[in-house]
Amino acid sequence: MRFVYLFFSICLFGFFSCNERKLEPLVQKGDKPSIVSDISVKNDHGAATISYALPDDSELLYVEAEYTLDNGVTKKVKSSVFKGFVKLEGFTSTNEREVFLYTVNRSEMKSDPISVKIKPLISPIELAFNSLLPTQDFGGVNVKYDNELENEYVLYFLTKDSVGQWEIYDKLYTLSTEINPSFSFRGLGAEPQEFAFYFTDKWQNRSDTLFQTITPLYEVEIDKTLMKHYQLDNDYYVPKFATRQLKNLWDGPSTAAGSNFFLQEYTGFAFPWWFTIDLGKKYQIGRMKVFPSPAQSGTRYSYFFGNLTPRVFEIWGSNDPGIDGSWDSWTLLDRFESIKPSGLPMGENSAEDIAVGLAGEDFTFSNYEQAYRYIRVKVMDSWSSQAGFILQELTLWGAPVE
Repeated sequence: MRFVYLFFSICLFGFFSCNERKLEPLVQKGDKPSIVSDISVKNDHGAATISYALPDDSELLYVEAEYTLDNGVTKKVKSSVFKGFVKLEGFTSTNEREVFLYTVNRSEMKSDPISVKIKPLISPIELAFNSLLPTQDFGGVNVKYDNELENEYVLYFLTKDSVGQWEIYDKLYTLSTEINPSFSFRGLGAEPQEFAFYFTDKWQNRSDTLFQTITPLYEVEIDKTLMKHYQLDNDYYVPKFATRQLKNLWDGPSTAAGSNFFLQEYTGFAFPWWFTIDLGKKYQIGRMKVFPSPAQSGTRYSYFFGNLTPRVFEIWGSNDPGIDGSWDSWTLLDRFESIKPSGLPMGENSAEDIAVGLAGEDFTFSNYEQAYRYIRVKVMDSWSSQAGFILQELTLWGAPVE
C-alpha cells in the first residue's frame, strides 16, 4: 500500500512540475541582432518586394516586415534567412507608405527597426473593377472582367428589394484564374432593373461599387417535347446500344447509366462529326447546359471531364437544312470548350468537378441575334481525344419568335 501511495505522489509531483515549466527559446542570448543592409524596393500591383543583405550572424532565424494595409489591418510577414527578400501584398492605394523591417534570432530577439518606403502600383482589385463589364443576358446579367494578374475575388451582385433597398442577390467566389472570366446571374425578369457590383479579395479589401440599369433578355427553356432527331445524309447518329439513342439527349435529366446517347464508333471514324436536331420552332438561342453521363459500367462520374465526353464542340443553326447534309445554309452560333474546374488530370475529379458535372456545364452563345429552328452539334474533340461520344442531356434556353 505504501508503494502505491509513493507512486501516486511521484506522479502528482511530476504533473504539477510539468505544468509549471515555461516554454522558452532553446538559445539564450542577450544581444539584439544587427539590421539588414543594401535595401532595394521593387513596387508591383498592390504589392512590393523588398530585397536586402543579411548581417553576418549565424544565429539569425528570419526577417520580419510589419506594415498596415489601407483598410487598417496590421500585417506581419516573415521571410526565411535563405531568401534575401520579403514580399508584401494586399495594398489598394498607390500612396507611399512606411514598412518596418526587423531581423530575428534564435532567441526570438528582434533587431532595431529599419524604415523602408514603398509605393505600390495600382492594385489588382482596382484593375479588375475598372475592367468590369456587365451586359444583358438571357434571364439575367452577364459580367466579364480582365483578370490578367490571375487573382482570386468574390464578386457581389446586388439588386433592390420591394422597398428600394440594396440587397445581395448573389455572390460568386471567382476561384478561377482565367484571364477573362465571364459569369452570369440569372432568374431575373425582362424589364429594366438597377444592379450593383463590387469585388472583395483575400485581404478583406473591397473595391468601389459599379451601378448600372440593365434589361435582362427574355428567355424560356426550349420545349423538349417538340425536339426530335432531324436526319441528314452525312450525320452520325447510330447508337452503340439500342437503348442509348440520340433522343435520350432531350428526354429529361436523369442519373441512370443507360439514359444517355452513346455513339457507335467504327474503324476510320474521326473528328469532326455531327448530328442534327429539330427544335420544333424558331428560337434565338441564348444558352445551353450540358450534362455528362454520371456512370460508366457502374463506375460513378468516370465520364465527368473524361473519356468520350465532348471537350470541344460547335453549335450551328439553320432554317433550311435540306436533306443532303450540305453546310451551305448553316451559320456558326458558337464554339465551346469544356473546362475542368480543378485542372486535375483525366480520371481524377475533385468535389467541385463532380458538383459541376451533376449540375451541368453552362455555355452562353455570343451569336444569338438570329432565330433558328434547326441546330447541328459538331464535335471537334473529346476529353480522351478518341473519336466517340457519350452525353446524358442537352438543355437549351432562348426567346421563341414564332
